[in-house]
Amino acid sequence: MEVNNAILEEAVKIYKVLSNVNRIKILYFLENHEADVTTIVDNLELDQPLVSHQLSILFKYQLVTKNKRGQHVYYCLDDPHILEMVNAMLGHVAHEIKGEPHQYPHVE
Repeated sequence: MEVNNAILEEAVKIYKVLSNVNRIKILYFLENHEADVTTIVDNLELDQPLVSHQLSILFKYQLVTKNKRGQHVYYCLDDPHILEMVNAMLGHVAHEIKGEPHQYPHVE
């Protein structure tokens, strides 16, 4: 992939979106669930206005999709690869906290 300024700037926006712990919690919850706001609020024990606001941001950046059925809007993870990136970062953090060196494949 060719990396240019437009791609880098968009990537930075996504990293900013992922810089919020509640957004990451919502993404992990939606990894295995399609859920409406009430279900997310109940399971994550967050306030409804907070969840609604975070979902609107996640939707804006195409990290979740939404589907209206009757009176409810259901959200689900749009791109599971985003959690692979978060998992990679959590692995990095775990190494940093433990003070362990990172494991890199040996290249000969």
